[in-house]
Amino acid sequence: INSTAHKERNYLTLDRGTLDGVHPDLGVVGMNGIVGIVRDASPHFALVTSILGNEIEPAVVLSRTGHYGLLKWDTGDPATASMVDVAKYVPVKVGDPVMTRGGDHVFPAGFPVGTVIAVKDDPGSNFHSITIKLAEDLTRSGYVHIVFDLLGNERDSLEAKTVLP
Repeated sequence: INSTAHKERNYLTLDRGTLDGVHPDLGVVGMNGIVGIVRDASPHFALVTSILGNEIEPAVVLSRTGHYGLLKWDTGDPATASMVDVAKYVPVKVGDPVMTRGGDHVFPAGFPVGTVIAVKDDPGSNFHSITIKLAEDLTRSGYVHIVFDLLGNERDSLEAKTVLP
């Protein structure tokens, strides 16, 4: 019911809250791609931190190669973002689809994020500079879905037993 897309830290306000089962750390997706993460909720409303900001960096994957990195909004443009931490040896091409990696209890694996529109290589870095056109237009109003990870607690319990500190 409210949102921003032009600030350093952007947000959305949803007309669903704790009475609807909404709580912090749930993923929010639109019809075409990821939107953000629920940060707070009251009985009737939820405040969502948008992917258009510096507060969240979801894990993403290049669909064609399976290589992963993080989504980072450092472009200042609400239509684009960067995919960071992808090594130069990875064959990245303009047009490659980028999807969520999953495993973070926020976004399911394989959900659309965007498409690679530029790949640059700085000689002083071991990583590509990848620009992505986001799949979801966060400058318009529309319906969103809140993602619940029904098996998250089971996975956390198993990983807590096997992962060393």
